[in-house]
Amino acid sequence: MRALRQEEHPAAAGAAARALQDDPASVACYGDEPLVRLAHTHSLFVDLFSRLTAPQYGAVAGTCVLGVAGVVPPGACVGAMMSPFAAETLARPEPPLGDPARPAVLWATWALHDLAEDHWHIGPVGVEPGFQGQGIGRSVMEALCAELDGEGRVGWLETNRERNVRFYSALGFEVTTRADALGVPSWFMRRDPR
Repeated sequence: MRALRQEEHPAAAGAAARALQDDPASVACYGDEPLVRLAHTHSLFVDLFSRLTAPQYGAVAGTCVLGVAGVVPPGACVGAMMSPFAAETLARPEPPLGDPARPAVLWATWALHDLAEDHWHIGPVGVEPGFQGQGIGRSVMEALCAELDGEGRVGWLETNRERNVRFYSALGFEVTTRADALGVPSWFMRRDPR
């Protein structure tokens, strides 16, 4: 478990995409075809990781990134980017599956619930499917949380699975609110530094 090097960011994007292609938000945005979801989530995460300069945390074995806990600095998260367009996006009819504007509905909902104060937005968090359930995700998140604590930073995230609420709660995150978008619940969680 360690901070990833910049040249490892593409591998981290791939691990995150494979881990999250079946997430309820991915299914709601991109539909039932797994390869379509994988292509869209991979493209999204490659773009995200290419712009990140803050340390991203990962579980690395040799040259393989097995798990990742991404983090975006204050002012650069989906809330900051989508806030100016959130209300307008949500006022329009919901785009059908296959419409490239469909994910914006989810992001606009997240933006409306984003933490108003400076925070470090966590995500994507994921572990390669064949390595899940072995404590890798917890270890990567513990490394990231230790960094946040050491710098006195507030952590913020959203999750679309109730079981993840329990996972993040065990790491010190607390649910602040819940909202639905595209028929999918999102729990918004905050963690103050320890």
